[in-house]
Amino acid sequence: MTRDNLGHCVYGGSDLTCVRGGWTALEASPLEAAVRTAVQQARVYDEAMSEYGVVASRRNYDVGQGVDTAGHRRSGVFEASWRVGGATPAEIAALDAFVHDPSIDAVRASSVEAYGADAVPPAGAVVHFYGVDRDAGPLVRYSLLHEASRDAA
Repeated sequence: MTRDNLGHCVYGGSDLTCVRGGWTALEASPLEAAVRTAVQQARVYDEAMSEYGVVASRRNYDVGQGVDTAGHRRSGVFEASWRVGGATPAEIAALDAFVHDPSIDAVRASSVEAYGADAVPPAGAVVHFYGVDRDAGPLVRYSLLHEASRDAA
C-alpha cells in the first residue's frame, strides 16, 4: 500500500518471487513460514477450482494474513485473480527473464505505483507510465527485476 496524491491509502505495487516449474518447484524453494503457508493455501484453492472445471492459463491468488482479536494468527485466500492486474508487469518481467535465460530457476520482480511530483523510477526499471494522470495526478508506474537465481532449491 502507498499514499496517493490526495493522501488516500491505495495499491502501491506487488513484490513477487517467481519460480520455474509450478507448485512443486515453488514449494521446494526456501520460503519463510508465512509465505509457505500462503503458497500451500493457494495451491489448495487452485486444485479445488480445477475440480469445478476452471481452466486458466494465468493464475494468482491474494492471501491475507494477520492476527485476530483473540491474538490467533489467521491466513486465507481472499481473492483469485485470473486476469491482468497490478502485478502483471512484474509477472511479465519474470517471464521475460525465464524466456531469455533457460538456466534461471527463480526471479524476484516488482511492479510499483508511486505518486507525487518527486516520484522517480529507479535505474533499470521498465517504465509503463510517467507523468500526470488526469484523475490521479503525478504518477509513475514501473516494473523492476531485482534478482535471478540459478538454484531455487
